[in-house]
Parts: sequence; structure tokens; C-alpha cells
Amino acid sequence: MSHEVWVRKALRFKDYAEEDLRSGRYDSAAFFAQQAAEFLLMGLLIKLTGSRPLTHAVSELLAYLAKALEKPVPEDVMRCAEALEIHYIQARYPDARLNEYKRWEAEEAVKCMNAVWGYVREVAQGLT
Repeated sequence: MSHEVWVRKALRFKDYAEEDLRSGRYDSAAFFAQQAAEFLLMGLLIKLTGSRPLTHAVSELLAYLAKALEKPVPEDVMRCAEALEIHYIQARYPDARLNEYKRWEAEEAVKCMNAVWGYVREVAQGLT
């Protein structure tokens, strides 16, 4: 599967995250924010290395990208990547958390998604 398929899906998930946040679907907004970051990084890593790591951890994917490009990840972007990771499980499984998602959580997830995308745009211009 080509890297373009991953990037196209990442773009679609980014749109879903933003739309779900506006529509009050906070759990899916957080989940799609995580997926958008993960799929963008997967696509870029496939393009750069020819394969994809077997992880869903956005912070690990960022670390692989930083190593491949020999460019460090800013601390705030890495913190955002780590913050997104909880949504991979918590947003999907009703018994993975104690309460419903709140607006601020979805807003933070979308903000972090955009931070990861901004970093990727900055370091990988023309690669996606």
C-alpha cells in the first residue's frame, strides 16, 4: 500500500476530528485526532523508509521520523503526541474511562493533532 493512501486517510480523519468537535461528538473528535496524527506519520515513514513501524504510539512514530530526518522533535510537539495516545483506547471503549469526554478534552486533542501536523509540515515539506 502506498504512502499516499495513508496520507489521504489522515486528511479525512483530520476533517472528521474538526467536524466532530464542532458537532459535540467529543469522544470521536479525540479518537480521530489521534488517528489523523498516527496515519500522517505512518504515511510519511512508509515514504521515507519503505515500511511502517508496528505501533499506534504517536510519540514513537515521531521519534522514528526524527531519526529518519535527523531533526529533533520539539518538546511541546512530543508532549502533544503523548497526550493523543490515550485517545486510541479511551475514546473507543466505554469501560476504559470513568466519565464521558468533555469539550476541553476534544479541543486539546485537536490542538495536539494540529501541533503534530505543523511539525510534519515544517520538517517534511514536499514529502507527503
